[in-house]
Amino acid sequence: MLKKRLFLVAFAMLIFCPFQTWARDASDSERYFSPSLGQKFYEIAYELANPVPSDKDINGPEVEQAVTFLNATLELDNRANYVYPLLIKLVAQHPSGQDYSDMVQKVLARYLDESADFEPARQAVQYLLERLDSREQREQLLTDLLQNLGGKNDRFDSELATLLGLLLTEKADTNTAQSVFIQALNSNKYNKLAFAQLAEIMPEQISPAMYLEHFRLALSENPLDLETALAFARYAEQIQLYQTAADAYKHCAELFSYLYPSQLLPPYIYLPWMLSNYNTPRNQHDCLQIASQLRQNGQFDLLAEAIAAKAAAKIGNTEQANQIFQTAEQKINNQPSLIDNQSIAWFYCFAYPDVNKALDWANKAYSTEPNSPTAAALLAYSLVMNEQIDWTKPLIENYEHNQIADLTLALIQLTQGEKDSAIENLKLAIDIDPGSLEAGYARQILSRNGGEYIPSIDPDITLTALRGTFGEAIVPAFVKPDEIISARLNFRGSEFSYGVGFDSTVAITNNSSEPLVISDDGLFTGYLRVDANITGDLNKYIPNLASLKIRPASPIKPGSSLFVPLHLQTAELWQMLFTYPQASVNIEFTLYLDPVTTGDGRVISHIPDLKPTTAVVKRSGIDITGRYLRNRLTTLTKGQQGQKIKTAQLFVGLLMEQYAMAGREPFYKFIYADWMPPLLKSALVYNLASDDWVAKVNAMTDMTSMPLDYEFTSALAENLNDTHWPIRLMTMYLLAKNPNSNFTKVLDWTAKYDSNTLVRDMAIALGGTPPPPPDQDQSAQPTQTSTQQQSAQQQQPLSQRLTD
Repeated sequence: MLKKRLFLVAFAMLIFCPFQTWARDASDSERYFSPSLGQKFYEIAYELANPVPSDKDINGPEVEQAVTFLNATLELDNRANYVYPLLIKLVAQHPSGQDYSDMVQKVLARYLDESADFEPARQAVQYLLERLDSREQREQLLTDLLQNLGGKNDRFDSELATLLGLLLTEKADTNTAQSVFIQALNSNKYNKLAFAQLAEIMPEQISPAMYLEHFRLALSENPLDLETALAFARYAEQIQLYQTAADAYKHCAELFSYLYPSQLLPPYIYLPWMLSNYNTPRNQHDCLQIASQLRQNGQFDLLAEAIAAKAAAKIGNTEQANQIFQTAEQKINNQPSLIDNQSIAWFYCFAYPDVNKALDWANKAYSTEPNSPTAAALLAYSLVMNEQIDWTKPLIENYEHNQIADLTLALIQLTQGEKDSAIENLKLAIDIDPGSLEAGYARQILSRNGGEYIPSIDPDITLTALRGTFGEAIVPAFVKPDEIISARLNFRGSEFSYGVGFDSTVAITNNSSEPLVISDDGLFTGYLRVDANITGDLNKYIPNLASLKIRPASPIKPGSSLFVPLHLQTAELWQMLFTYPQASVNIEFTLYLDPVTTGDGRVISHIPDLKPTTAVVKRSGIDITGRYLRNRLTTLTKGQQGQKIKTAQLFVGLLMEQYAMAGREPFYKFIYADWMPPLLKSALVYNLASDDWVAKVNAMTDMTSMPLDYEFTSALAENLNDTHWPIRLMTMYLLAKNPNSNFTKVLDWTAKYDSNTLVRDMAIALGGTPPPPPDQDQSAQPTQTSTQQQSAQQQQPLSQRLTD
């Protein structure tokens, strides 16, 4: 009654008229359903799970408190699916003393659907696996999850099957592992680990088209992966898909130039690129263009010049071919030290045949590198060119065979009348590198002797299969990363008032013609970071305000966008805005994709050339007047539930602002009066006695960062016996932050006797003693007298126990 009288006096001072209290009856179903309150409980849990600073770890009790708040959210709103990712992340990243395996399995089952982000599901499975002691238990868990949750999410199915397959390979159950890895690859064709395992287990069943498809998908996943691009090009060249190989090497050349703009194109790209063009029906002009570009860059490569000359001859331009050969020969004569002996010997053996020069340079090469199989084979070949066959046998027999050695052996066999053996060796020589100039000579000799080379892999069949998957664009065009992906921060408006949330949505757009795969191996690995810069009446820069790792269930289609909710009302920013209601500020948010910190401390995107995106919102301060406060006080007593909640939130903020500004020079336009703190406190104390349980608990959630004096503590204590469990839970949480010497006893009592599980869980998380397990041996049974005392103790109001 005293508190009510104080509140009435303060109210009368302001508006010179009395007011009436009010009460509202509600049915049970209405009282225990409140999405708005569930959201408030979620906010508290989020701040517990994401402490400031961000590198601060949270302890077991804080994890358990956050888990209880999240379970309370689900109890108040069974449609609050937004809880599941945080709940999984919380227990997976911050292990506590409790085993939440049962809860994680239930949450995972509810969370998963065809569009669910894979990252929380991955964390859940990892958490469950880490709590098992044996491989058999982990295998059974994965089998059960596939059986019970399979079919809900393709990416989840693929990862589960891969993990199970790896366990099966450990016990050499190859047949089952093979089946499981196939299932994994069918669910996610980008699954590199599953493909690698299949290639190891059943290499004979992986067709060339499957290998090329694998490389092509990997290139689509990360267009900046030069090794994958080269593997794709080399394999296409190996199976004699020369047009595909030429296009792929061109992609490699453009990618290399982009990644290393100050470096010259290396031979391992331009030489096979030229050879692939040389072996196509119509691309010989490209060989000449590549050679010309090399010369313009100051590069001289005898092999490249040889290929260019051969290409000119192939298209009938004999004059240009001779000119290129002669220029190359001048280079050999004038600057022989710049060219290795093996290359010169090869030039005179296969590009610009000259029996004498071939033997001369082959001898020099062999004397310089006597242990080189290539040098030995070149010398043997040059001896055959000079019809000195007797000297060739040791050179061939004593070294590892290569293409030139097999070709040389075939020529020797032909001179000795061993035609069949020669034909077989010619085919072997061609198989080693079908596109080389050496292979070209081998084909000519094979044809002259009635042989026919038939590739072991039919290129046309492979090409048809690739076109069935990728259409005509078998090799993707090279596109710069900043033209592939873009992102923006979306807000519902650009101006917000006090207390209004401004959470955003990140739109990630695929601007390319290829699917955008977000994965650990992808161009974009899925990390988001947002920094905030506050200017105006308040000034502060908050790095890493919010961060998130995403793994979408499926790639982003060309021209489409992925929308990711991003929680920006985190502790540091929200607390500043909440504590200073009269301040007007501009907030510039900066979004980074895959952020990295440079040596000089700058934050940039790991994706080359991708600039951060920014968005600015404005929060206008509240203009405080006597009339404004009178209206708010009226709202607190007579308004609708939502109005009461907003008013109580404002009053908490204004009171915290008064506290923050006390004894200091205001740094923005700030209304202060001696009567304001008592008025605001009286209003809030009165609100704690309200009959509207939803408005009351919402007000309590706004008081979590406000210091609680004796008047607030006493008003809160009156709610410890309330019939609504959310009120008891929040009251206990607030009082535990400001405990007196006897509050531990209250927590112990609540942990044991409260009728609601969530309230008991919160009491234990706050330090209350857990009750003994039901099956614990009760060696000392209570007497009748002690039982009666216990019963009386349970009926004693908790608020009274605070002062006992």
